[in-house]
Amino acid sequence: MTIFLRCLAKGLFGSIMVWVLFMGLTTTATSTAGNYPERPVELRAAGEPAGGLDLFARAIEQALVKENLFKGTLTISNQGGGGGNPARAYLKGKKGSGYVLLTESNRVYLAPIMKTTDMTIDDFTPIARIATEYLAVAVRKDSKYKKWQDIADVLKKNPKGVSIGVGTVPSNDQINVLRAAKVGGIDPAQIKVVAFRSGGDLLTQLLGGHVEVISTGLSECLPQYKNGDIRILAISAPERLSGDLNQLPTWKEQGVDTVVYHWRGVFGPPQMPQDAHDYWVETFGKMIKTPTWKQICDRTGWFTAFIGGKEFTKAIKRKPPKSKICSDR
Repeated sequence: MTIFLRCLAKGLFGSIMVWVLFMGLTTTATSTAGNYPERPVELRAAGEPAGGLDLFARAIEQALVKENLFKGTLTISNQGGGGGNPARAYLKGKKGSGYVLLTESNRVYLAPIMKTTDMTIDDFTPIARIATEYLAVAVRKDSKYKKWQDIADVLKKNPKGVSIGVGTVPSNDQINVLRAAKVGGIDPAQIKVVAFRSGGDLLTQLLGGHVEVISTGLSECLPQYKNGDIRILAISAPERLSGDLNQLPTWKEQGVDTVVYHWRGVFGPPQMPQDAHDYWVETFGKMIKTPTWKQICDRTGWFTAFIGGKEFTKAIKRKPPKSKICSDR
């Protein structure tokens, strides 16, 4: 049994969830001077193309260019797999550089808690948390499962009776569905969870019939939902969303009392030059106020949750309750 599942079985899941969902919405921006940037900047997504972190990186590029906030060259690259560890190792290897950025999620502190990596937040330079979204549980349009309770009924009889795909482990994808199972009295340690390289790969596997159910970021499956290729059975929001997404049922209205927020942010290498760090904190602080960014959020279902610079670092380094107990078991 993995450390993550031991935590669930011993009732420590809630403490991790509090930390995963925790982080205030205060903002900060610092002015900078100098000639930075003087050459191209690499923005690496810690995920495969079409996955959530890739979509996030490309949305940043779109907003910065369209709003004339960055006049240099921003190169998007991808490095998925390994729960984000290979991408974070790449960033760690760029020590002292101001020209490599990484889009990542709460895995930066969830992974060390679960002991899937020796890297900690001290191995990177937090720049800004920018946006957050909700998770979705989805099935193919022709699936026999019409609501979450249909899946739960099967899992109660046979915890391995449904194959559930997630983008990576440990992750909010995983937390989302295992938390729902646990609330329903199902042993999460027994559920058949299949991890893939990214949200984009996950959708391909679902549509190809290789898994029956997936848990992923809402923005990652919206195109397939709008095209009618999949049905979304639950989202992790506290209440129904507005507009076209108002038809999506929440966990809570199906008797599962849980809410999961999935944030994404940008990190720099260790010992990133201060002028580069300050430049990006200030630039991202401007970006989230632009019409282009608002349009992106409206389209993807994201909402802005900006916190930058020292405040972001403090929030990530704050110790989650019982995390040491959980990680030691």
